[in-house]
Amino acid sequence: MADETPTQQRKRVRQRLLTLDSDERERHASWLELFFDLVLVFAVSKVAAIVSQDSSLIGFGKYLILFLMIWWSWVGYTFYADRFESEEAEYRVLTFASMLAIVAFSLTIGGAFSRSGDIPFILGYAGVRLLLVAQYARTAYYVPVGRKLAMQYIGGFGTAILVLLASLFFDPPVRYYIWIAVILLELATPFINSRLTRIIPFDHTHIPERFGLFTIIVLGEAVIATATGAADVPWTFATAGTATIGFAMAACIWWINFDFVEDSAIKSDRLLSRYMYIQSHFFIVASIVVVGIGVEHAIKDAINGKVQFSTSVMLGGGIAAYLTAVTAVRIFSGVCKLVSGRLISIAVSIAIAIFGTMLPPIAVTAILLAVLSFGVWFESLYVDEDYVEAEASPRLVPCEHEEEATVFRPRSDDGCEQCVKNNYKWVHLRICLECGHVGCCDSSRYKHATKHFHETSHPIMASLENGDNWSWCYADERFVPLARKLGKYRPKAIELVENDPE
Repeated sequence: MADETPTQQRKRVRQRLLTLDSDERERHASWLELFFDLVLVFAVSKVAAIVSQDSSLIGFGKYLILFLMIWWSWVGYTFYADRFESEEAEYRVLTFASMLAIVAFSLTIGGAFSRSGDIPFILGYAGVRLLLVAQYARTAYYVPVGRKLAMQYIGGFGTAILVLLASLFFDPPVRYYIWIAVILLELATPFINSRLTRIIPFDHTHIPERFGLFTIIVLGEAVIATATGAADVPWTFATAGTATIGFAMAACIWWINFDFVEDSAIKSDRLLSRYMYIQSHFFIVASIVVVGIGVEHAIKDAINGKVQFSTSVMLGGGIAAYLTAVTAVRIFSGVCKLVSGRLISIAVSIAIAIFGTMLPPIAVTAILLAVLSFGVWFESLYVDEDYVEAEASPRLVPCEHEEEATVFRPRSDDGCEQCVKNNYKWVHLRICLECGHVGCCDSSRYKHATKHFHETSHPIMASLENGDNWSWCYADERFVPLARKLGKYRPKAIELVENDPE
């Protein structure tokens, strides 16, 4: 890299659709993504304080709405970075600005749903979403292959921002109904063009890891809540025992989440399965925070030896919601084994939520620990080892036409064959992998690559642009692995580089 010219360095770090590089190996969270997640720790602590201070039905409603806004903001940035993260200074600056916006938004959470606090809250959330729209706007300009997807999110999130700002002109409760409409609009944005959202690939190793890291954040928040509860009370057998059991509950949740929550749904070709995986994880992380707050309250209740109804609801209801969410992930992953065992655990947890006030706090937490421990033990006995090994699926899956993709040398060294003949201009070039025809892309005026498919039925074409390593199957309408990487395309010259078999 030391011998690269400034121009070569800019090309190497330029923004692109990362998930079309079929030769990339397993991908992990970048240092910038981990830094971004640290900001979410602060945001989660602020929203957890809502339900900690107000455990009424209204308090729970506020908590769910505010947590969903934080969660969906994180999901938006996570999927954007998965596809378009780069080493560009512009990308990093916009990401840092987004982190600062999330901090500012988090500071306004406590004032939400009040006349004096609604305005800064709305402006804070609008700023967070506007910076994500700005990221997609850059993508729409610099990454033609991702332009339609970027415009979809610009349209959906941009409209949501405008509606959110418009809510300032309405008084409560109408204002809050508009907020709910905004959330529903953002949640529906991936379905504006479901086909496009489905075919643009994401990294099958990176996304599950990112969801796991967010779960670690909320587990940390649960442990902090337990420690806070223990620090604020005198140490007795009841308080210390309840705190110890609370930590053991967090350990069991970690065990269940990272050993028995399947990832097949997020890797599915079906958008609904992916979407349910994402939304089920919202309930997973939201319930973990509630359980942590419930343990904190149970430790304080242990002084008097009586569980408050709100505490039993947070503990039993939180565990029931958590187990229901992980069961939903399992079902949408196509794995229906052991569901009956989880249903029994859910029923016991709900019973504790309703009748927990009849028991001392240490007994309530001990029963719920037994429920979680049973889940760990039961599923460890019947874990499907073959299924676990099958989870490492490729990002792009070959199509049935791959045997027809045999030509990796363009038959024209001058550019788009039809455009050259007619003195037309093109934007980007594509090569037919069956005959070597060179045509212009769909961003060009005449779209000769697509016309070539309609005339010949040759199914697979690849990009001839420097730095692009992807191919597209017209017949299956999806991206497919590129068997051989094409080198730099120059007039009268083309390199052929075999993929490393390792």
